[in-house]
Amino acid sequence: MARGLADMFDGARLRQARAAAEDGRGISAEALARRIDATKAQVLAYENGLVRPDPRRIRALAQALGVKPLQLSDPSGAQAWTLADLRRAHGLRAEDVSKALGLSLRTFRRLEKEGIVPAHKFNLVSELAELFAITASEVEEHLCRAPLLSQRLDEVREPLACLLSFYLQPKNLDKPDPGDDEIVALAGLYRRSPLTVARIVGHEIARLRGMRRRQAGFEAAASYGATAEEQAKGQAAAQAEGRKIREVIDSLPQNLDTFFRCMLPLDAWRAIALFHALRPLGGWLSAGQLNATTEQLTMIPAQMLERRTTGKDAAKAEYRISEQGAKHCAAYRPWYDACYPAVQAFVQVNERALSGHMQQSDLHDLLAQSEAVLFSFDGLLCRLFGRNLQAVSERLLSGAQSLQLVLPPQTPTDPVGMLRALVRHGTPGQINQLDRLLTQFETEAARYVTPLPGVSQLLRALADSSRRLAVVTDHASDAVNIFLERLPTDIPPGRIAVFGRPDDPELMKPNPHGLARATAALKAPHARVLLIGESIADALAAQTAGIPFVGIAATTRQARMLRDAGASRTVASVRTITAVVKEQQAGA
Repeated sequence: MARGLADMFDGARLRQARAAAEDGRGISAEALARRIDATKAQVLAYENGLVRPDPRRIRALAQALGVKPLQLSDPSGAQAWTLADLRRAHGLRAEDVSKALGLSLRTFRRLEKEGIVPAHKFNLVSELAELFAITASEVEEHLCRAPLLSQRLDEVREPLACLLSFYLQPKNLDKPDPGDDEIVALAGLYRRSPLTVARIVGHEIARLRGMRRRQAGFEAAASYGATAEEQAKGQAAAQAEGRKIREVIDSLPQNLDTFFRCMLPLDAWRAIALFHALRPLGGWLSAGQLNATTEQLTMIPAQMLERRTTGKDAAKAEYRISEQGAKHCAAYRPWYDACYPAVQAFVQVNERALSGHMQQSDLHDLLAQSEAVLFSFDGLLCRLFGRNLQAVSERLLSGAQSLQLVLPPQTPTDPVGMLRALVRHGTPGQINQLDRLLTQFETEAARYVTPLPGVSQLLRALADSSRRLAVVTDHASDAVNIFLERLPTDIPPGRIAVFGRPDDPELMKPNPHGLARATAALKAPHARVLLIGESIADALAAQTAGIPFVGIAATTRQARMLRDAGASRTVASVRTITAVVKEQQAGA
């Protein structure tokens, strides 16, 4: 059969369409033949399956009958269609599609045969989806059935195996170089630059090194575990990790191929990555808010971005990432980070700017009217238990069990939350003993914990002002005092008052008890007290106490959580507050 004839064409469907034409009156084979400039014998040959029409003739038949070309094909085999089959079923020649997509005929032929999307046509899958009125995922499925795809992927495996064998040797910490022969070979097979291929393969090599380290750890436990059970667990874990390593290596050629068919250029990835980072806020953004042009946003494939217009001005469009766009970002972000390393920093900077944080002018006014500033402790000034959080929680849980406390079904995993949850499940004596045990853990941790970035500078700057300062926390006062004494600053002792965990744990935040104590002791009106914190409990306690609150939210997720709790004033870090305080001091 000559190239270009449609194997999926169904003569029976043509006969049915001819019988249903003209509003059900039907037309004769002879009349249909005249409409398409053919003979009656040719039409009957099509209907009886003796001859397959070429794409141009399929389109002519469909137009003459008032149906879509696809309706003249048998859909039962569509699951096995290649892109060429899909094109022919739509009555299109390769020349027709290449012209519609702005491709050379040679490039389009390569796409159909090998499944290769040229780098400069990164939006091609979306354009094909629109042309054939199907989803981008369905286009991908057709491309994956390209006749020469499996042969090309087999050719990929040899240079890829050589690279992995060399760079995964023990003590070899080098990265693939764009000039490596194998990288150049892979770049030619994927039709991508050697630099891009080297960066992605380098990322996968680093990932595999980490997996092999974990496997070695499991193998050590299998050989030297203290008990037979530990050795068995180690052996099972080592085998499972080995299977994961093989899966990563085996799937890498196909995964690279899939990625290169949808890989976005730098500007498009920068925009979509920012949309993805801001997704937890759930809002719509304009091109101006993103510091992007409309042209840059139109580079993003249509299925990855949702668009809406606001008001009567159709030019005022807003955008947000779609579910498919979010999946793309989640699946390929590590490879994009490897290819476009500067984008990560760009997203972090702009994420803070677009997270809905308060203006510095508003923060300036809030600080200017404050006579006292209160701080939460754990999570704001330090991470008290840091990496030992789980161990401390387990020790406290063990202590609760030894005290024969009845544990609620959903006991929090953080130590303070655990104490709060157990208050109503034990006697005052039991809770008092558990409180003392937690205090012991807290004071131990306070002797070694370091302040979070920017904290020392903030406390120093505020200590130089006339404001009264205090820490209000659900942790033990002794632990906070130990922490403050160890700060690398020359803040005078006692300059920062401490209001720690109340004797009755039921009065912990979000109960406003601690804030009321601090406000009364500092002798400041509620409206002139400012609480700086980072938790929902802080925000709720401040609202109940009638005290202004500023939340520290380093991520959009934290910002949204605080906003959902009613905290409308947030900043990205304590450094923002420090900068405003120093500005006020300089202008005083």
